[in-house]
Formats: sequence, C-alpha cells, structure tokens
Amino acid sequence: MRTLIVRLISIFSVVIAVGSFLSASEPTVDSINYSSPKSYVEIPSTLGNIEKILKQADQLKGHDGRATIRRVLEWMDGNLKCDPKKAYEWRNYDDVIGERCYASCADQAIFCGVLLKGAGIPTVWVKTMDTSWIWDFKQGREPETWSGHVFLEVYVDGNWALLDPGAKLIYENYFPKTRILPGNRFAYHKGVDPKEMVLSLQWEEWKSQTRSYFTKLDPSQLPIDTSSARSLVPQAYFVGNAPYYQALTAMAKSKGWIARLSFNTDYKTNLPKAKGHTLLIETHNGVPIVPLDILQDVFPNASKGLDDMNGVVIDGDTTIIFVDFSKLLKTVDDLDHPSKSP
Repeated sequence: MRTLIVRLISIFSVVIAVGSFLSASEPTVDSINYSSPKSYVEIPSTLGNIEKILKQADQLKGHDGRATIRRVLEWMDGNLKCDPKKAYEWRNYDDVIGERCYASCADQAIFCGVLLKGAGIPTVWVKTMDTSWIWDFKQGREPETWSGHVFLEVYVDGNWALLDPGAKLIYENYFPKTRILPGNRFAYHKGVDPKEMVLSLQWEEWKSQTRSYFTKLDPSQLPIDTSSARSLVPQAYFVGNAPYYQALTAMAKSKGWIARLSFNTDYKTNLPKAKGHTLLIETHNGVPIVPLDILQDVFPNASKGLDDMNGVVIDGDTTIIFVDFSKLLKTVDDLDHPSKSP
C-alpha cells in the first residue's frame, strides 16, 4: 500500500510539473502587472550565474536608466560578436559571456535583459512575429523563413519604454498594450523567464509552439495582409543588364505599367516575386540571359515563349515576355541600311 501511495504521489508530481510548464510557456501578453515595476528586476536562475551578472551590471551602471542602457549596449557592441551558427541552441548569459558571442536577437536580448535587471532596471522580454510571416502561415502560403524578433520592455524615468537591443533604439512614446511593434511585428508573448517562454533558441519547441498559437489566432488582430493586394494595372519585373533593363523599364512605363524590380542575379530569390505579374526578359538570338533551367523551375511553361514568334507566354497568372534585342537591333539596322534593288 505504501509503495502504491509513493508511486501515485510521484505520478501526481510529474503531472503538476508538466501542467505548470505548459501553463508557463503558453504565449500571453496579459501576465505583466505594469503598475508594479519593481516586480521585474529579479533574475531567473535559468539565465545564468546571478553573482557574475550582478557584478558586471554594477560596473555598467550609469547616472540614470538611459545612461545604464547605453553603457550596456556599448559594452555588448564592443565585446561580443555574432555567430549565427549557434542560433538554434539554448544560450544564456553564461554561454554568451563565455564564448564572447551571441547568435540571434534572442540570446542578445537575454544577455542585455539580465544586465539591465542586474543594474536595477525592471525588464520584460517580448516575443514577436513578423506579420508578413503570420499572414503567409494563415493563408497557406509558403513563408521564406520563420521570422520574428525579441524586444525588451524597460522601466525608465517612471515610464515603460520599448527597447530593441540589436538596433540600439529605445521607443519612449510606447504603450504596453500595443500589439504591432516596430518592423511590423506582432507581439504575442511577454514574460520574465525566456527559458520558460520558449524562444527561438529552443528551435523545434519554439516552432511547435508558434505553429499552434498562430493557427488559432484571430486575424482581425493583424494589420492588412499586404500580400493580398492586387494591382489594377500590370506590375512589371525585369531581367536584364544595362542598358537593356533601362529599355525594358521604359517600354513598360510607356504602356502605363508599374515598374517593380530589375535584376540579373539571385534568380531563385527574385523570379518568384514576379509571379502573378508581367516578367520582361532580355534575350539575344533566342537565348534569355537567365538560365532556362532556373527560369523553368519557377515558370514551367516559360520555354514555350521562345518558340512563339511574339516571344510571349502565359504561365499560370504570370505573363512572360522575351524581348529579343538582337531582332530589334537587326530591324533598326535594316532600316538604316535598306537593300538596294538591282
């Protein structure tokens, strides 16, 4: 009987621990009591050696809160480097100070935040996601990457302000209830222990949490989905070298089209941007300057336009126009040098 009771207690303890973890890590922006800033100077043990943090923070104190923030950021800028290779592993103050590097905005914000707390500045961590990513996710579009940012809310001179440690900017006219933050980022989680909050440093867990949260998010909380905008006139994209891309641009503008982007490199990144629009491609003697295999990875029907006398093909909702400058120049040359009748 005693053994059974011990086992039940053990199981119950595990359930309580798991329940506490899930509750603590569930994203929320309503857990902060802004009327009690002194509650937010304590440093969680998960974030590093408290004694070392307090010692360094004391050395960086300025004559007021803003001076302290400035000194902390200056120290970080002068003593830490960025190593993106470490962006997908948990790193706290001890890791950053030991390796003299941060990997992303997440551990950069952790390091900055604990030093500010150690210097007596109330600090809250704020997780955000780029609204463009959220809309792509909500609409089933393939996002280029999971893109978010970590800010800090800091209490200085009797008011809460928003700090972006990476950009070294402090936003003073700030209201904590604001959900859309600089960079068009949606604030979705605020807390005092980044380890418990689950930042991107805990990569797989963070992605799982993020996916779950934004699946349920009411989109009315977001700004307008700019990717859903449809132009009432054609928007033109250009693949060309100088001076040909200028000629393509002039041709498009003469027809009242909107010129969006000219490029002759990074095709895998830039070509998809032309989807749903008009794409004009510099071509010579039937050969486009963009490699045909790369072009057809994005637009499978593109090569049919090279067989067309007009050099035009419709691929889905994209119009592709191969402008063969060799033919155009030959036509001009023929006009300048007409053949003489015998």
